[in-house]
Amino acid sequence: MYTEQDIKDFTKLTDKLVKINREKISHDDASKIVNDLRDVINFHDHRYYVLAEPLVTDFEYDSLFKLLKYIETEFPDLQSPDSPTVRVAFGLTKEFPPANHLTPMLSLDNSYDEEDLLSFDKKVKQLSGETEIEYAVEPKFDGTSISLVYENDKLSRAVTRGDGVVGEDVTPNIKTLKSVPLKANFSKYGIQTIEMRGEVIIQKETFKKFNKKREEEGLPTLANPRNAAAGSLRTQDAAEVSRRGLEAIMYHISYAVDKNGDDLLGETLHSRSDNLAMLHQLGFKTPRGVYKVFPNIKEVLDYCHEWGEKRDEYVFEIDGMVIKVNNLHLEEKIGTTSH
Repeated sequence: MYTEQDIKDFTKLTDKLVKINREKISHDDASKIVNDLRDVINFHDHRYYVLAEPLVTDFEYDSLFKLLKYIETEFPDLQSPDSPTVRVAFGLTKEFPPANHLTPMLSLDNSYDEEDLLSFDKKVKQLSGETEIEYAVEPKFDGTSISLVYENDKLSRAVTRGDGVVGEDVTPNIKTLKSVPLKANFSKYGIQTIEMRGEVIIQKETFKKFNKKREEEGLPTLANPRNAAAGSLRTQDAAEVSRRGLEAIMYHISYAVDKNGDDLLGETLHSRSDNLAMLHQLGFKTPRGVYKVFPNIKEVLDYCHEWGEKRDEYVFEIDGMVIKVNNLHLEEKIGTTSH
């Protein structure tokens, strides 16, 4: 998403902005730096929440954020709906209205049985006429499913899985997650509207700390990270949601059209691996590093065995593996999705 030159430029700009005394800034000066300030904060959010490679101290980040908040409060005409400061809308969300998914949100099947996977591979080969099938493989994150829709490069809504057709609109709460971009340059790829799937999760250590705090406050502890993630998304206080350490990992594009309404899946967006690479490039947290593409089922099985041995070492709870046909044209041809 950011080049080496971008990193150098943002580092230099950070050093300049943290030295500004917000109490003495004029409207004219504020108008000259406010967009740079937002870009710098978004850059550091990406480094910390997506890459886990921060380049500034907490004190420096807080200084930048307070400066932006001061400018937008003192000079309301400089406010922006895409500002990092609007992630947390203080106050209560009284209800989460129902919202339709653009495409049905199907559940994923896992298989731990080698014979089952070999049978699946045989069936795919028969239906496709191919001698070898390229598969995309990733861990099945044990959290709560979410669907994000972006229109004209801006996050327009976030919906829980619900019954797969209709879920609950939890956009205000999702906006508090700094691993979710409020805007992304999909128009660069000719995309006007896009829907993607992902999982909202909590790291194991974060969950332990969360439960410890609840215990200290005399509150009942939660059974597992999945329950904590699901419950947090339905919390009415968005400010409280922002403090719970939720992360969103996006792993699938389910819908993408251009300005004419033409479907881009399988056309401009050819494969699952290319789609994930695009999402990563645009600043989303993806299964990068653990998401693999293999040319045959044997290598898929080897990878699944490898994960079975080390799943307890991973920072998130894992509920098996998901195997998908990587080529979207081929997937449509055989009429199957995942196993």
